Amino acid sequence: MKNKITIQAKIFNDKEIGKNDIYVLKKDFAKKNFLKTQDEVLILKKKYQIISNNIKSDNILTLKENKKNLLKINKVSKSFNGRPILKNISLIIEPGNIVGLLGPNGSGKTTLFNLIIGKILPDQGNIFLNEEIIQNLPIHERSLRGISLLEQHKGLFGNMTAGENLYAILELHIKDKEKINQRVDELLSYFDLAYLKDTKANYLSGGEYKKVSILQRICNPKISILLLDEPCAALDPLSINSLKEFIVELKNMGLSILITDHNYWAIENILDKAYLIKDGKILVEGTTEKISKDKDAIKYYLGGNFRL
Repeated sequence: MKNKITIQAKIFNDKEIGKNDIYVLKKDFAKKNFLKTQDEVLILKKKYQIISNNIKSDNILTLKENKKNLLKINKVSKSFNGRPILKNISLIIEPGNIVGLLGPNGSGKTTLFNLIIGKILPDQGNIFLNEEIIQNLPIHERSLRGISLLEQHKGLFGNMTAGENLYAILELHIKDKEKINQRVDELLSYFDLAYLKDTKANYLSGGEYKKVSILQRICNPKISILLLDEPCAALDPLSINSLKEFIVELKNMGLSILITDHNYWAIENILDKAYLIKDGKILVEGTTEKISKDKDAIKYYLGGNFRL
């Protein structure tokens, strides 16, 4: 890895900060931390020097070689107060795949996530992780085996900076403070988020908040599967595209991802496979191409006016 470098940028008409090949720096950030001259290259102050993003992906995630079926849900059912929520659900997630769990709000997606992480227990059926039955294990044991969840309405500690949020999780796994700080810098720099290190979570944009929240989840050194519950909710189209590129990068590193969304069009182009749930049952499964052509999927989920 290269030594720390100085980041450069330009101001154009004192209205916006240009970007170099690595980072996009916001105007308000630049006003506070740059020595600026109109229409000239600016040098970031020494205390804000950050690590080059010349970091190998295998320094970010070290994944064990997994078996063919990383996660398997076999004929799982769950009811609340006598009301069936999930009915005989079966699905498989293979290593290094992004699998979509699709369906309208209330279809049972979040309930299935809660079953996978151990927040609730199934009424019947089995949950396997690397061929080990895990449905009776507590949440922390499943986490130690590599399952991490980012819930829709939860994420970072708002009064802490992005760097501090990552540090708080890493210190559970790493005792050396210098190594923790190095790891924080590696994670943020690799994904071009180093400019957020000293920004409090409450001041992050929606897309930035989601990315840092995901980085916090992959601080789990045992991680093998990441569950994302509605990560694109309330984001604008540009932020959604940027977040999807971020997710695909994790997939390219070998991470397996199960992602829910009630909006098919938000995530369909990054999925290797998808399961469409209706009324607690799997209505259709397969590639997004198959789902897009399925008559029941069009009728009950995509809408009667949907056309390829």
